[in-house]
Amino acid sequence: MQVPELPGNETARVATLRSLNILDTPRDNRFDRYTRITARIFDMPIVLISLVDDGRQWFKSAEGLDVEETSRDISFCAHAILGDDVLEVPNARRDPRFFDNPLVVEQPRIRFYAGAPLEAPNGHKLGTLCVIDRVPRQLSDEEKAMLKNLADMVVDEMISSADTETGLANRDAQMLTGARCLEKGADACKLSMLLFDISDVFASPADTDLQKPGTIFAELLRENFPVAKSIAHLGGHHFCVLLKEDEAFDDTLAINRLCADAKESLHYDGNDGSLSIFVGCVQYDAANYNSIDDMFGEADGMFSRHEKQPLAKRRGRRRLVDRLVSWRKTIY
Repeated sequence: MQVPELPGNETARVATLRSLNILDTPRDNRFDRYTRITARIFDMPIVLISLVDDGRQWFKSAEGLDVEETSRDISFCAHAILGDDVLEVPNARRDPRFFDNPLVVEQPRIRFYAGAPLEAPNGHKLGTLCVIDRVPRQLSDEEKAMLKNLADMVVDEMISSADTETGLANRDAQMLTGARCLEKGADACKLSMLLFDISDVFASPADTDLQKPGTIFAELLRENFPVAKSIAHLGGHHFCVLLKEDEAFDDTLAINRLCADAKESLHYDGNDGSLSIFVGCVQYDAANYNSIDDMFGEADGMFSRHEKQPLAKRRGRRRLVDRLVSWRKTIY
C-alpha cells in the first residue's frame, strides 16, 4: 500500500478547510442531495463528500456507507487532492497504490474509485466528491467532466455558508443555525446572541480595511467561546456569537477575557490606552420574538443605534471597563 504524500501547501490547505467550520458538523440535506443525485447519475452504490483533514478523511455526506471517517493514510481521496483532475482507479486490486489497502481487502471492498477534487477559491484542495463501486469500472471523459462539475457545485455550497474574509460563518449560516435551535422550542433552546462591533478600533473611516483586525478578532472569538453554537461575521465591523445556556460556561468571564485579549492584540486609535468595543446581547424570549429573523432585527437595531452615537474624541470615549458595565446592564 502506498501512503499518500502531503501537498506542498498542506498547512495552508488545512487552515482553509478548517476556516469553513464544516468539519464534524451534523448531516445536512444540502450536501446529502448531492451524494444522492451523484449516486443516481453514475449508478454507484457509494458516493462520498470527503474532507481531508490533517490525520483523517471525514465524510460530510455519505451515500451507501455508514462510517463517518477513516484514517488519512488509507484514504483514496488523500491521493486525489494531490492533482487537479479526477483521480480514477479502474481496478484497485491491480493498482500498486491500493491493492493491499484495508478498504480494498476488507469492507467496503473497493474495486472502482473516481474522485474529483473539491477546490476552494484560493486553489486549495479540501477533499473530493467521489464515486465508489465494488466491481471494476471506468468513466468516460464526459462522465469525468460531469463529476468535476458536481464537485464544483459542492464547493459553492460549502463556501456559501462561510465568510471568506474571517473564516467564520456568514449571516445566512448564522440565521440557519439559530432557526434550527428555535425549532426545539423555547425551553430547550435558551438561546442568546452576543453582539460585537469593533468599528471603534479604527482611527478614521479611511482605516476600515477589516481584514487584519477582523481576522484577529475572529480568532479571539473562537478561543473565548469554544461552546458557541455558531460564530459569525455579519459584515462590516459586526460579529455575532450564538450561545445556548450552559451552566459549565461563564459567558461574562468569556466577554471579559475577549476584551482583554482584544486590547492586547488589536491595533487601535487611543494614546490613553482605551479600547472601545460595543458589546450587546439579545436573549430569546417567546413573548418578544416569533423567529430568528426577529432576533436579528433587534440585533441590527442595536448596531444601528450604536453607530449613530457621536464619535467625538477617541480619548473621551468609554474605557474597556465601561463597555463591560454597559454589557452587563444590557444582558441583565
